[in-house]
Amino acid sequence: MKKSIICFLALSMLVLFQACEDFLEAEVKSEIPLDDFGNTLEEVSFFLTQAYIHLRDDDIHGNNYWRLLPDDFSIAPDATTFSQFDIAKMSFDSRDGSVLTFWSDNYLGVSRTNLVIGKAVENMESLEQNDPDYDAWAELSGEARFIRAFHYFNLVRFFRNAPLIEDFFNSLDAINTVSNLPGDQMKDQENLLYDFIINDLELAAQQASDAPVRGRVSSWAAKTLLAKVLLTRATIEKHRDGDGDGSTYYQAALTQLNDIIDNGGFSLTPYYPDLFYRDNQGNATNEIIFALEYHAEDNSENGLFVNSGLNGSGPEEFGTTAGANGGKQLTDWGISVFDLESPGDIVRRFWSFENAGMESLDLDDDGTIEDFTPFCPDGSDCEVAGVSQEPYPWTRPYWFELIHDNNAFRNSPSGIDVVTDPVSGEPVFSIIWARNDDKLPGIRLMKYRRTPLRQSGYTDATYDADLPILRYAEVLLMYAEAGNELGGPNTVPSGGSMSPLVAVNMVRARARNFMLYPALTVDDPIISTSTSYTATYRDVYSRVPEVAVADPHVPATDDALADQIFNDNFYAISAFKALREMPTSTELVNFADFPETADWVPDFATSDQARFREDLLDERYRELAGEQGVRFFDLFRYGRYVDNILAAQTTINPLTGRSISDTHYGTELMPNPDQRFNYFPVPQREIDQNSDLNQNPGW
Repeated sequence: MKKSIICFLALSMLVLFQACEDFLEAEVKSEIPLDDFGNTLEEVSFFLTQAYIHLRDDDIHGNNYWRLLPDDFSIAPDATTFSQFDIAKMSFDSRDGSVLTFWSDNYLGVSRTNLVIGKAVENMESLEQNDPDYDAWAELSGEARFIRAFHYFNLVRFFRNAPLIEDFFNSLDAINTVSNLPGDQMKDQENLLYDFIINDLELAAQQASDAPVRGRVSSWAAKTLLAKVLLTRATIEKHRDGDGDGSTYYQAALTQLNDIIDNGGFSLTPYYPDLFYRDNQGNATNEIIFALEYHAEDNSENGLFVNSGLNGSGPEEFGTTAGANGGKQLTDWGISVFDLESPGDIVRRFWSFENAGMESLDLDDDGTIEDFTPFCPDGSDCEVAGVSQEPYPWTRPYWFELIHDNNAFRNSPSGIDVVTDPVSGEPVFSIIWARNDDKLPGIRLMKYRRTPLRQSGYTDATYDADLPILRYAEVLLMYAEAGNELGGPNTVPSGGSMSPLVAVNMVRARARNFMLYPALTVDDPIISTSTSYTATYRDVYSRVPEVAVADPHVPATDDALADQIFNDNFYAISAFKALREMPTSTELVNFADFPETADWVPDFATSDQARFREDLLDERYRELAGEQGVRFFDLFRYGRYVDNILAAQTTINPLTGRSISDTHYGTELMPNPDQRFNYFPVPQREIDQNSDLNQNPGW
């Protein structure tokens, strides 16, 4: 543990409590003066708020986990630079800066929660349990224990051999007492940490409130994270290390999950996108078990951080279309897992991934930026449009976007499909259509960058919604996983309330829900605006593509054929239109309700335990893509991280008929990891400063 972690916290306390000192002449202090502060509920609540705020650090809640951590479905683009390039390409070592920040930022969070827990326990010990303040102190302790467990869960999954620090350091010299076990005893240190995390979460489940304010930890959040930890430990025992069957931990996880299902009052929000944008997150309150606040208006509402001055924009790299500094893009496998294994899964797929961005554009080419109410409800100037690219034009002929930008087509501006003004002959809209079979667009995570927009100055770095950390859909998926390991897909496990198949198919049934646009016709505009010229669906399906070689999948210029194609794809087009515009005249319906789409997102039906296990891992990716590094950590806990990455590089993708090495990623961008990458090194800077720390094997 480097001293700068503790020095940072010490300095923050000195600034808060000794602000009258002249810092130009401040003496170096070896003790942190907290004896006279932090002895009341109000003061310790302040410390707890700082711990919540720190959870929103990029290296803790999932932002960098998506951007930097490659897996078998994603890869670093060639523009990635600096230390983030090394970790994204799996070329890092123990001196990598990103590895150090994962370590240090989580330990700073541990330090903050140790302070809260120490103060809470001290005050609880001085009170009788029937004292009115006892429960209030216990609640502070429970929330802090959840946050501390969250940090340690990150640390143990990354590093395994991370040191355990239970108490807040009042002396800077105490940092020298920190140690871990020798590298050959890494597993023992890992077990010690998991025991500690489980104990913290069990106490948090007892102490935290059943119904806290938005943005705070509840007992249900503690139980959910506890189940996730227990499931991870079971997977490690059975699949990663093979030193047991994991049944004790699987059963313990299932017990927690079944309690949440039966007694937590949670449910799936009917429309998947409602989880991720502010206007409709109120519809998802029964699904979101714990979320971090990011809404720009929280300072004037009743959130946890009212008047904190620390909200503003959220995680900047979520949804970025730039490739620099760690942005990731999907490979063939990352996008085709929807088409190959979950056909028709267009709502989750389109909401999660595309090469997209929102740009302020003069859509009608009149020299001004107008107010477009579908995108900007506050009435400010934000004439905007989406830039979107579809990787497989032959599988989804209805994915397209319109913008007034002649350079919009990926990789080849000369290959744009252009709709021209019938009077002037000038291009008005560009139709984005992926037609380059040799390359894939840089498909990015766009889950948190969707319309309708809220600010006139919107950029792809703007975040205007709370960030879900734990939600009910994952509870159902974890239940399905634990139940399958205990008895297979079709069996209701002991202590359970449903079979694993029933649980996972509840999630898949919700994925079939979409917003039907009943009035949609072939002559409707694709983007409804007040422009002087508007392209229609007929324009798309009857256009002559302006490309050197016409794509055989593009319809011919025949109005009758255009009508037929539109009608055949009506429900898919309707779903797309509602996704992009959220028009008021929509109906929430299910693809299974219509003969044309009845087989979309089919239920899982296998009775084979091994097949169900693999299907479920991919389903977790489809449902939870970009949330808390889910694919990365799933492969880590199964012990197949490196093996899956190597296999993805050479296995032929049935959809595209190629391996990654045949794509523009090529061998230059593909990582070539060895088995040491199944865990991270202890940062060398820490070892250099503390000789009691030991390095992990292979590093």
